[in-house]
Amino acid sequence: MENYGYVPDESNNGRPYTISRPNSGSKNNLVGVNSRFNPTKKSIYYQRATVLLAAVVVILLIGFVTVVTLYTKSKTTQTHVCTTNECIRSAANLKYSINFSVDPCENFYEFCCGSWSKEHPNHGWYSSFSSFTTITEKIVLESMEVLSEGVKDGEPLVVSQAKMFYASCLDHESIDALGLDPLYEILKILDLPIIPNFFNAPAKDFKFDWAKTEVAMKQVLAMDVFIGFTVGPNIFKRNENVMYLGVLFQSCPLPSPLRGKHQIMRKPWKTSLTKLDDVMTNNSAEEDEDEESSHKEQLKTKIRTNIVKHVVKEVMKDNGRKLPDVKELQLAADIINNITTIMDDLNENFTLPDGQASEDETQKLTFKQLQDFTDNNVDFPLPNFWLNYISSIFANTNVTINADTDLFLITDTELEYLWNVLEYVSSQPPAHIELYMWWAAVYAMIINTSSDVTDYVITQTNLYYSSTTGESFYVTSKFIDCSDLVSKYMGWAVSYAIADRAFANKTKPKVENMINHIKEAFVEHVQGITWMDSSTKKVTLEKSKEMLSFIGYPDWLFKDGAVDRKYLGIEINETTYLNNMVSIIMQYTTESLTKLRLANPRDWTTEAVIVNAYNSFSDNAINVPMAILNYPLYDLGLEVLNYGSIGSILGHELTHGFDNTGRKYDKYGSYMQWWSNRTIETFENMTNCFIKQYDNYTLNGVKGHVKGLATLGENLADNGGLNQAYTAYKNYRKKYGDEPKLPGFEDYSSDQMFFLAYGSIWCESLTTEDLRNQLEYDEHCPNSIRVIGTLQNSEEFAEAYRCPRNSFMNPKREKCKIW
Repeated sequence: MENYGYVPDESNNGRPYTISRPNSGSKNNLVGVNSRFNPTKKSIYYQRATVLLAAVVVILLIGFVTVVTLYTKSKTTQTHVCTTNECIRSAANLKYSINFSVDPCENFYEFCCGSWSKEHPNHGWYSSFSSFTTITEKIVLESMEVLSEGVKDGEPLVVSQAKMFYASCLDHESIDALGLDPLYEILKILDLPIIPNFFNAPAKDFKFDWAKTEVAMKQVLAMDVFIGFTVGPNIFKRNENVMYLGVLFQSCPLPSPLRGKHQIMRKPWKTSLTKLDDVMTNNSAEEDEDEESSHKEQLKTKIRTNIVKHVVKEVMKDNGRKLPDVKELQLAADIINNITTIMDDLNENFTLPDGQASEDETQKLTFKQLQDFTDNNVDFPLPNFWLNYISSIFANTNVTINADTDLFLITDTELEYLWNVLEYVSSQPPAHIELYMWWAAVYAMIINTSSDVTDYVITQTNLYYSSTTGESFYVTSKFIDCSDLVSKYMGWAVSYAIADRAFANKTKPKVENMINHIKEAFVEHVQGITWMDSSTKKVTLEKSKEMLSFIGYPDWLFKDGAVDRKYLGIEINETTYLNNMVSIIMQYTTESLTKLRLANPRDWTTEAVIVNAYNSFSDNAINVPMAILNYPLYDLGLEVLNYGSIGSILGHELTHGFDNTGRKYDKYGSYMQWWSNRTIETFENMTNCFIKQYDNYTLNGVKGHVKGLATLGENLADNGGLNQAYTAYKNYRKKYGDEPKLPGFEDYSSDQMFFLAYGSIWCESLTTEDLRNQLEYDEHCPNSIRVIGTLQNSEEFAEAYRCPRNSFMNPKREKCKIW
């Protein structure tokens, strides 16, 4: 290891301090030679000539030795610096991110990211801004450029359709001219009235087939209202697909009221919430956490009430109806709020706690078993409910449901949810259920209609967030917004349009090679661990070997007609924005349902324009989309930087296959126990170290702490991924030798550069509210904790930066390590 490091030195202002190293290549092998003289007497001239010649020889010898020595020293001490564009770019990025006044042994995240926010200002497109966001911006801009072009002869149909979809998103005049008519058309398809029967004084014997509308909303809007339903890989037999029932799996994928309204940091309101007299009254300026949460719920309910009243009145006016009186409007809003609260509570109460995998209690049920359970627990008669309901969902597909052979996968907790929700819905007045479902559909679509209604909904939504967080929203460019939207809805079409055709021959082999090196490093780790028995080691190594890697984009993408077949049947028009989205959603839903009768190949699970990487447990595969293989995560000029950045991400995804959830899926992606009981027990005991470690992390200015159990899987992947990437780079260096230095970082060792590259990929700026939400809901730790947590467990990091024992980055406690 090169003898470089950081030594706290006040005279050096905490800047990098280089410890000198010996000249490893210089050897002064000067051997003294004894002169032998001939005893025969020589002439004085001859003697003088001999002496002179000897002196010249000695001088030449000394000169030669000196030159050789200096040359050798020069060869060993001269630093070879990388001056490629990629290296210069990486050097500048790191220099402008580092806060050199911070001792890296006291807070490495603040050291490597302390100046990042200042030099990388948030453009306001996204609530948080990070290295990943900079790539997302690049992809969005590339997509926008392509989508702004006119339709071209010879391009795939779906690329042309993507351009038309983009144009429809930008066409405000057509959206406003159509008004609410597209919404009314879709309500009819959903078997819902334009104006709910609640406002039509329904007869006492009014009936509403809510299950029929639930089916339609699933087919048309891909939306669960009361019953969660989806088709997916059988966790016990991954090559086939099955049906899943339970809590609500899907909300409507249509853009929400927050689309185009991304949070940026603003100064907190100087006035307390008591100043919002037009929204809430009688609020205390000082509230504890429970009261604050209660206040937010009250405010949310009030905002929802305002939106309900406004939208109902707009629909009434648009259809020439007399407006309902104040009491009737309030009652309608109260009903919607009440059902919303009950459904939220049901879904929360019957969702397993953080860190508990639902697979552990998943069981198979037949139609008869499910119907018997319903008949025995629901007080209201629902004869043959499940066969009728499921058959209706598949009515527009080529799938015929077989009541004798088709199975559901469901947990006991989800069964209890279904029992409760069926009991509740059956007990409510039909007009109330119709009103709620009408509102669920209208609210999902309304933001994509006339600006007269849209502006009000956005204003009210903004009021809720700004008043509860002290933060405001920034309206992004419509061009950016629509480009991002098209990429989400037609990702493969956009991938085709912006993909670099040279990627397959240029970048893909390099990334494949890196993944192979990381796999080899993982094998080294497994072979060296002592907590796993030999039989479990064997199958663990088999799973690693069997793990697939999907890199860049699929091979089929540029084959004739392939990308068109991904969106077969969609209808796109440049002037029908909402209908375009619904057409894509319907096609996607039908395709998803049809998979019930198809084999489930191990294949890509995400589009190439997604800036992320994934481990698909049911495929035992790593997905590495083309988009993430961009600067500043890849193509950094030196392999030490590439391994520290994208290499640690690849290692992270590999390790996911062996974390607290991934370890339950075998080498083919089927859910089963394939580790020995003793190894499982040891593994679970070892995870307690990580849970305890991360439970102790808090953030300044944010209530609460990191949830060690809820974030366990990601923390195991972070720690293991870093270890695999580090070992892989060390092996790479042994094979290929030292790399040049990065300009401006000549005094940094390769190990120091590796960890610096790792830390820098997690630099970000985000709002306090984002941090709160991360702590509360995210399975990932905040980025600062991801860096600090992993490096506090790394002996190699502590050695590279010469961090004293018991310094913040090299604590005395046990270093947690599994992979």
